[in-house]
Amino acid sequence: MRVDPHRARAGFTLVEIMIVVAIIGIFAAIAVPSWQRYQSNLQLRAAARSVSNAFSYARSHAISTGNRHIVVFATGAGTDACGNDILDETGRPVPVMVFDDGPAAAANCCLDDGEQRFSERAVPGVNWGVTLAAAPAPGDVGGGVYTTGSTLTKPDGTQAGWVAFGPDGIPVAFNAACNFGTTGTGAGAIYVTNGDRDYTVILNPLGTSNVERYDGAQSRWEN
Repeated sequence: MRVDPHRARAGFTLVEIMIVVAIIGIFAAIAVPSWQRYQSNLQLRAAARSVSNAFSYARSHAISTGNRHIVVFATGAGTDACGNDILDETGRPVPVMVFDDGPAAAANCCLDDGEQRFSERAVPGVNWGVTLAAAPAPGDVGGGVYTTGSTLTKPDGTQAGWVAFGPDGIPVAFNAACNFGTTGTGAGAIYVTNGDRDYTVILNPLGTSNVERYDGAQSRWEN
């Protein structure tokens, strides 16, 4: 059989190219959303870790300096206990702030100019609260409403977005008047979501914290 040399050297036809482009488009349509979801879940986990880091930073620095350190979250009005906006040293609003409130005798529970502070930046697509979880994590002993993003409370048990660590590293609840509760009353949790997954950072009465994720398939919180 004789093969036409011109046909043997011919490239892809327009129809073949269109088929290849269509196949690539199909794979892209499948892969891109999956990749975006993967990235979004990585960012959510990073946000949860930043909350845990804030607790650890406050606790360790309170112990090492002997000064009271306060952690504030922008879960409600976005202010500290005294109504001051939660701003970093450049004046930019941040979702999480830790500040050195000084020795207990001089502390006022407010974010004042010149106080050393540590903050975490906002993560795009991450919000306070939950999307899937029908109940707070079992290890959360806070008295606040978890769907708001915080179960931290004031000494009277009402909702709060802050907690203090003393020189002993134990979390303690306080109110706008800088009145403190008993040892360990600062325990609770912070909840974050991206609309697809939920995470919580549980602060226990001894001052350590752990991160948990809500498994929607099993309807439970897990480490």
